[in-house]
Amino acid sequence: SQIQTLINEEPDAIVVLPYDGEALTPVAEEAMAAGIPVINVDRLFATPEAARSTILGDNYGIGVQAATYLGEQLDCEGNVVEIQGLAGISVTEDRTKGFTDTIKQKCPDGGLKIVASQPGDFNPDKGLTVMENILQAQSDIDAVYTHDDDMAQGVVQAIRNAGRDDEMFLTGVGGSQDAMKQIKEGGLYRATFLYNPNMAASAVNMARL
Repeated sequence: SQIQTLINEEPDAIVVLPYDGEALTPVAEEAMAAGIPVINVDRLFATPEAARSTILGDNYGIGVQAATYLGEQLDCEGNVVEIQGLAGISVTEDRTKGFTDTIKQKCPDGGLKIVASQPGDFNPDKGLTVMENILQAQSDIDAVYTHDDDMAQGVVQAIRNAGRDDEMFLTGVGGSQDAMKQIKEGGLYRATFLYNPNMAASAVNMARL
């Protein structure tokens, strides 16, 4: 509805970071058909015709970084939980594939095991409930890889509520202020993995051009 409102205002270009690219594909196509160039940031539309340009983050690389860090910290031995983003979108699939591929590559003996992998929808409340269920099912967890720093706050709360924050450590994605503060403090939250911070600026500059 927001993009539909923008189309009616006849702007020269629209820059959008979709929550779910597939869901926004029809209205992005409508903008393109109206002669309004659409610049997509990070989450692919279902068809290339829905955008004039796309600025992508290296989501596969995010998963690679996370798996490399966990493998090094755990010496390729232990149980890992993955809290994914929104199921079915390119961001989530790439972050998972980079993670699983790299664990197999870096820890080929199978000592580092992914014991649970569930979507948390990039939502702190969903992250909380998903992690609560996993904590009940898994008695031995060494690390948690979450796909998003904001969602991770719910995961952190679940771990602390269960009194298991000394048992494991957690990583996120995005570099939020809360995550950076907790990493600096030390303890449960150990690391977060980032895009190039100029992505949004690049998209706006593409619209200008």
